[in-house]
Amino acid sequence: MQVTQEKRPGSRVGLKIVVEADQVKRSYEKTLRQLERNIQIPGFRKGKAPRNLVMRQVGRERVMASAVDDLINEAIQQALKDTQLRPISRFELDDKVEQLLDRFNPEADFSFSGYVEVYPEARVGQYKGLTVTATRVTVKPEQVDQLIDRWRDQRATLLPVEDRPAQLGDVVVIDFQARDAEGNPLEEIAAQDFQLELKEENFIPGFVAGVVGMQLDETKEITATFPDDYFRKELAGKTVTFTVCLKEIKTKELPELDDAFVQEISEFQTVAELREHLQKRLEQDALRQSEENLETAILNAILETTEVDLPETLVEQETTQLLAQSLQSLQQQQGVTPGEIRKLLSQMPPETLNQWMERYRPEAINRLRRTLALSAIVRQEQIAVGPNELEAEVEEVMAAYAQQGQKLDRERVRQVVHEDLLTNKVMAWLKAQTTVNWVDSEGNPTLSGSSEGEDWQERAESPGTSVPEAEFEAERPEAEGSGIPGAVEPPVDTKAEGEVATEPQAALPSVEAEVSGISEAVEPSAEAATAPTGLQPEQAAAAEEKPKPGKKSKKGK
Repeated sequence: MQVTQEKRPGSRVGLKIVVEADQVKRSYEKTLRQLERNIQIPGFRKGKAPRNLVMRQVGRERVMASAVDDLINEAIQQALKDTQLRPISRFELDDKVEQLLDRFNPEADFSFSGYVEVYPEARVGQYKGLTVTATRVTVKPEQVDQLIDRWRDQRATLLPVEDRPAQLGDVVVIDFQARDAEGNPLEEIAAQDFQLELKEENFIPGFVAGVVGMQLDETKEITATFPDDYFRKELAGKTVTFTVCLKEIKTKELPELDDAFVQEISEFQTVAELREHLQKRLEQDALRQSEENLETAILNAILETTEVDLPETLVEQETTQLLAQSLQSLQQQQGVTPGEIRKLLSQMPPETLNQWMERYRPEAINRLRRTLALSAIVRQEQIAVGPNELEAEVEEVMAAYAQQGQKLDRERVRQVVHEDLLTNKVMAWLKAQTTVNWVDSEGNPTLSGSSEGEDWQERAESPGTSVPEAEFEAERPEAEGSGIPGAVEPPVDTKAEGEVATEPQAALPSVEAEVSGISEAVEPSAEAATAPTGLQPEQAAAAEEKPKPGKKSKKGK
């Protein structure tokens, strides 16, 4: 058998395969014998009928089709083995089956061609001696107050209001129905007893402003426009009219900030202790975020001179992985069950699911390019993880989960840990090769030098500076301004009587609102927005999910 390879766009490898006549004949005879054994001819025992009767019973076209199918499958398997290709897709024939059948002759050579998609290799340009600019994150004095105020806001008591119209900051209960420009009802954009905090960012632009000033039991028409980047493309940029009925107005009464409040929501005894804890947490998170900014700057600089031809199959896999991670995050953060997620997806129109996938596609491409670029650097610089280092880290992960009563697959853990360690090594190596110009959030120079980022990382992860997790009864608000998803846990939409959540609601309770907050779930999270950088693309997702409680990866993404 002769196999000729050719490179094709989209990380495809074309194969032209020529099967010699003697092999064609053997394959054809094998197919006939299989048919003879399996076809029952009246008057003959199974497998004993003459071949000419079998051919007549089965039909020449079916015999030929079966023979060609068997021959092609066997030839493809052998060709992939001989060429040592690592396909990520099925072999696609260049010709139609009818064309192949027309030229098949069991006594002559048989040739065909097609292609497979393979894992691409990045062609990396400059990655040594880089000079990059990275933003140094600092903690602002008011951030601690903002965090505490958000806890107080979560614990606010809702008091009915009857003697004035609705105003910003109120919580209202409304019914609404939307109509398009032609006056047709938009059935999926409607709700009853919908609770909404009157903050402009909590709904599409113009809606909250229209509710402000309404009186109890008033019905009003409000015109609002969907953002141009709204995830449902059929609504993006469209202006719709809402018929809104205001049923309840409530104002928030915040609890007093004193030691009793602190003891109620946390393990701390005084306001001062809580402030000190939050200050240290924010400082640590600022250090980590600064380090992530540096790594992102380095990766972006590398990608400017990196060429990689991504196969569509790989992009689709990575896009699906991003969506799955967001849904998993929704499950963990908002208490949505896997069954509810499956129900939502099963009921979702295909076009809506495709729109979600399209939103993740650019980030999926970004992640893959970063992964492949770092994989190429790992090979070129022969960066590796030592066996003792790997096993020590695996033992630590296994022990941490064992203490929680969880049993993990050791080989899976080893794979994930290896990816994480390798990522950290290659990023540390790159930072040692890079000159860093540090700037503040407004772009003003602060500190510079290639070692500054590494020093920050050591301080950020040093045991001497770590702060034990406080076990707050209230949900921990995310550190505003820090940009750090792990700073403090984001709050859940509380529906308890007398309390109100302060997180923005879904833009509209349409299809995604069947599960509370689902629209936030399909936004790329801060973690999902960073790229995996392990050795192999197929293991990228594993690197994202290192099973180590309470310990952050230095980058890995």
